Amino acid sequence: MSLKQLSILSFLFFSAVASQANNHVNDQNLSIDSLENLAGQGDISAQYELGIMYVEGNDVAKDMSKAKYYLDKVINNSNRSNFSFVDVAKIYWEMFELWKY
Repeated sequence: MSLKQLSILSFLFFSAVASQANNHVNDQNLSIDSLENLAGQGDISAQYELGIMYVEGNDVAKDMSKAKYYLDKVINNSNRSNFSFVDVAKIYWEMFELWKY
């Protein structure tokens, strides 16, 4: 990962964190099952949280196939209420080459 990519990712990550009014993990401390249920209903915040959790292995085992699934949902979500989620999802998609999984 180049310094430029890291800088962009850091900026987008902090932008997303600052604008996460609908962040279910931080606000409600939901279980993975609850997040998956919300994500299945099209909740972009839940899709985003799950994608990032699976890429980074936070509170779950790293699973790039699941990360790809959820971040693809974010990128293609028709309810793009928070473009920061979409922007960061695209960066993760490219940085971790999720299309391979």
